[in-house]
Amino acid sequence: MTRIFIAIGMVAAGLATRARTQSAGNEVIALEKGALDRWGNGDVEGYLSLYADEITYFDPFQAHRIDGLAAMRAAYGPFQGKIHVDRYEMLNPKVQLSGDIAVLSYNIQNYASQPDGSEKTAARWNVTEVFRRTGDKWRTIHSHFSFTQPKLAP
Repeated sequence: MTRIFIAIGMVAAGLATRARTQSAGNEVIALEKGALDRWGNGDVEGYLSLYADEITYFDPFQAHRIDGLAAMRAAYGPFQGKIHVDRYEMLNPKVQLSGDIAVLSYNIQNYASQPDGSEKTAARWNVTEVFRRTGDKWRTIHSHFSFTQPKLAP
């Protein structure tokens, strides 16, 4: 009888862990989508509001890693109000959770409306965001954007 209770307890603990992981994953994805929505409307604060003070950042337009929230504000400042993404798709999102750290990786495809009413792919990216939970808030501590299948020089 004791073995049955132990087995039931182990199953219940496993289900609770899976539920916490799913909940955290959904929360992290929702935060990222909120930042993407704001970015696509020219509001850089969507991402800046998620960044921890010690954020580190890579993208193919930067010669070096950007370190710190103040440096990110300076880098994003010129883009405020100037970005417009008609539509995007977050593809293959995956959240890996380890304690208070969540790693979100996904592909994103941005679309631009054409004068004839059709859509054209504007950009395709690979994205990795590393979040840390402090209390009840998730903050991005590292962000990395790279082109999906870039055209390489011969």
